[in-house]
Amino acid sequence: MLGSESNIGPLHMKSAGSRLAAILSRFTSLVSVKRRDRQLHLCEMLSLGEKRFVAVVEYGPERFLLAGTPQNISLLKHLNSDLNAGDRAPGADSRPE
Repeated sequence: MLGSESNIGPLHMKSAGSRLAAILSRFTSLVSVKRRDRQLHLCEMLSLGEKRFVAVVEYGPERFLLAGTPQNISLLKHLNSDLNAGDRAPGADSRPE
């Protein structure tokens, strides 16, 4: 009978879907995924226009000053690794007037 198939309406399907979502949510909360800590961090980036940039990148304890163009990325300087993430080099805050 066609009438008996229409008893499964959209409301009943939403209810079954929400129950399935709740079960999956509980299951995924029990499963923990161990993610590796990333060692590569972008500390700061300054756009120079026309797809050019200067960036400070940190890999582990080392920091690097990089410059990039659409065709190339260059290492400008290997920065002191003894500077903390929040520290700036002496005179870094001074700007020409």
